[in-house]
Amino acid sequence: MDAIPVLDWGDSSHFDHRRDRPCCLCGRPTPMRSHDGEPVHKVCAEQWNVDHPQAPRLYRPPDKTDRDRPQHCIGTTRFHSDGPHTQILSRPARTTTPRLPSPDTGGLFAA
Repeated sequence: MDAIPVLDWGDSSHFDHRRDRPCCLCGRPTPMRSHDGEPVHKVCAEQWNVDHPQAPRLYRPPDKTDRDRPQHCIGTTRFHSDGPHTQILSRPARTTTPRLPSPDTGGLFAA
């Protein structure tokens, strides 16, 4: 069984002291709130991140003092951990230029 990455929601902004609201994912009441104020259980948000591997991800920048600690995923843009982060999409940017079809292959330049 794979471990589900735990979200770090220690900041008090993730807890609504006034009232519970239905979780946007399971419908049960929760005082927890996402970064956007969406009512959601932390466990539900963690499971949503696992169930949506292609969702855009946020990454923690590498530690400048500890070069052995590379940047790492802190969740999706919808549900992520607290702290400093940089936005990087889950799909890497294209690093090579696309090749155009040559005229003799019947590509764009076919007569």
